[in-house]
Amino acid sequence: MADLAETRARGYSVDREEGVPGIVGFGFALRYDSPAQDAISCSVPVARLTPEHEGRIVAVMREIRSKIEATVPAAGSATVHWR
Repeated sequence: MADLAETRARGYSVDREEGVPGIVGFGFALRYDSPAQDAISCSVPVARLTPEHEGRIVAVMREIRSKIEATVPAAGSATVHWR
């Protein structure tokens, strides 16, 4: 429960070698549905991940999420066609 609370506060999830040794993954829910049904993610080898690199990945992923969410029709109009 503490990890979920941290994820909500941070705005994205982080998987530090939980699923695959040597890999860190960042996940961002796409917030045009409630509850969210879609997400984007980025995985990076631990050996190449510095705090600066992590900050850049998170910033770019937030930007990508915003761009995707901005392309989705407003609630009540056309449905999302890529599912």
